[in-house]
Amino acid sequence: MKDEDYMRLALEQAEIALCEGNWPIGCVIELYGGIISQGHNRVYSLRDRTAHAEMLALRKVQSKLEENKGLATLYTTYEPCPMCFGAAILSRVKRVVCGVDLDKSGAMYFRNQLPLLFKQDRFSVEFDSGILADECADVFFKSEHARKLNLAGLLRIQKASGDAKKSF
Repeated sequence: MKDEDYMRLALEQAEIALCEGNWPIGCVIELYGGIISQGHNRVYSLRDRTAHAEMLALRKVQSKLEENKGLATLYTTYEPCPMCFGAAILSRVKRVVCGVDLDKSGAMYFRNQLPLLFKQDRFSVEFDSGILADECADVFFKSEHARKLNLAGLLRIQKASGDAKKSF
């Protein structure tokens, strides 16, 4: 499977989160070509501010990731926040692949600013973004959360396939 195929599975998880009234963010974790975990944002349904899609997916497979350090890829529809970025680093995923970062809240840029301990090769993580960006943005823009961010002036994104800004 290609990155786009895994991202489509993450988009399915994002749609579930949307239907549940959560932030529409989905995640899958791939190892050796197979899905070993998936999750969707459940912050509101679980009343747990740490119940992000990436955190939930990572928690399910910690022992498998420990046994296969530096081999798994985490796919997420939205660039990971600082908490999820840290969890991915500590879980020793090889790659993080994301769709969009519409409000510039993602934290993958921290890779270049880690403390010395975490700059060791064993903590390195590759990062790719923009995979199915339009589809990821479309799911996100369906949510009430996106409407509120837009009203606050926090969403400033152009569609990847055109020059028009996304608006409600």
